[in-house]
Amino acid sequence: MRNISIENFMSSHGISMRLMKMKTGQRRGEGNEMVEDYRCRIERFGQQIDVHVRVPSDDGGPSASDVFFLLILDASGCEMLKEYHGRRNEFKKMISGSGAAHDEFDEFWLEYESRRRQSLLLKGFLGGRLYETMIERFGFAN
Repeated sequence: MRNISIENFMSSHGISMRLMKMKTGQRRGEGNEMVEDYRCRIERFGQQIDVHVRVPSDDGGPSASDVFFLLILDASGCEMLKEYHGRRNEFKKMISGSGAAHDEFDEFWLEYESRRRQSLLLKGFLGGRLYETMIERFGFAN
């Protein structure tokens, strides 16, 4: 498989993206770093979807390929966890200790569900074959 950049991958498959900073402003994210939210309109062959990402604050903001890479990581992670999706309650029962552990698990699961929904939206938009190609080339396995 030849080496290809995310920008070239997007271009060769007719994928374009417009980034719009949300008016939520900067705020503290996990790890106490400043983050900003972006709505990203992805277009391909006259079709479009909107996705959302949260990124560390940066003077220039993220590029389209930065955002696409984040979406690839989310998709790759969701593919790795897909066998566990239906087992949420079972996992929650396994957690022992304080209520804080349950709260953290619930927060994790809400974030996972959000990323999973967005990844499924992206998969439906790109089509299964292109979605899988994207993960194979740029996902966690590489």
